[in-house]
Amino acid sequence: MDEGKPNDVDILKIKKKKRSGTEKKKAIPSKITQKSNIGSDINNLLSQKKSSLNLNKNDVNIDISNNSKEITNWGPMKSSLEKMQEMIIKQESDILEAVTGCQEPNNYHVYGRLPNGEKSYIFRCREFSSCGMRFWCPVSCRELIMKIKLAFDENEADNNEDNDEEFNNSLLYIEKKFKCPCCNCIRPEMRVFISETNALLGTIEEGFSVCDPIFHVYDKNGKLIYYIETDCCQCGFMYRNNCLGKTDECVFFIYDIENKANPIGEICKKAATSQLSIADNYSVIFPKNANVEEKILLTITGVMIDYQYFENNTNTVK
Repeated sequence: MDEGKPNDVDILKIKKKKRSGTEKKKAIPSKITQKSNIGSDINNLLSQKKSSLNLNKNDVNIDISNNSKEITNWGPMKSSLEKMQEMIIKQESDILEAVTGCQEPNNYHVYGRLPNGEKSYIFRCREFSSCGMRFWCPVSCRELIMKIKLAFDENEADNNEDNDEEFNNSLLYIEKKFKCPCCNCIRPEMRVFISETNALLGTIEEGFSVCDPIFHVYDKNGKLIYYIETDCCQCGFMYRNNCLGKTDECVFFIYDIENKANPIGEICKKAATSQLSIADNYSVIFPKNANVEEKILLTITGVMIDYQYFENNTNTVK
């Protein structure tokens, strides 16, 4: 055997290596075709998904149109609010709170009164707060969320068994953070939002005062639109936490920011029918040129006044 020539075994090994190399080269396009097949499958799935999404979108549009009845009903309610010159706020009595003395979430019924004296049920308001906040925290400092829904049925005012879930489709909601009135730099406030869009409608802030309580009403842009003040020497205010002032009225006057000499409206805390009553009622007489948003903010100012000064809680910070 010649030393320079390969033997038969070497020739077989070389052929085997060449064959394995060609097989690998042939295997590459097969993988590519598999990938292309996977890509086509993905495209098919995406097209099916898009078609299903289009169907779901149509279904969603149908659901929105069905659920938007409450929102479209705000149109006639808004037109009626434009005509109303007075709102009546009635706090719902709570038997458990009257018996035990423990603070329960507040509920309010809001009625509108037309110039001809006709009254209609407009809003229902419900407080959502923690038990610890109501038990340990003064009412004027309490942190809470209050939801406001449209009230279409007059019988709702007499129905105290509404579930909290019924307020999930609320029209507005109020946010009140924990703030102490005794601190001048951190003033209590209620911020009013539109539930559908979470857009700010306006803010009511309790201003700092040594004697006479004052409130500022701001629009959605943070512009001061109304100034509200009362005389602390009123019997209904001085003795508000005992039986001497329970049956006396207390009036908060609404002023235009450009003219604080003459009031243009008022928020009146009505006298209680009896000294044992724990529910407070308010009347809000609007300025003549107030729009719907301003009327809502002034009505909620009446609710804030109740929390800050007239809730029956010995821990209330003045």
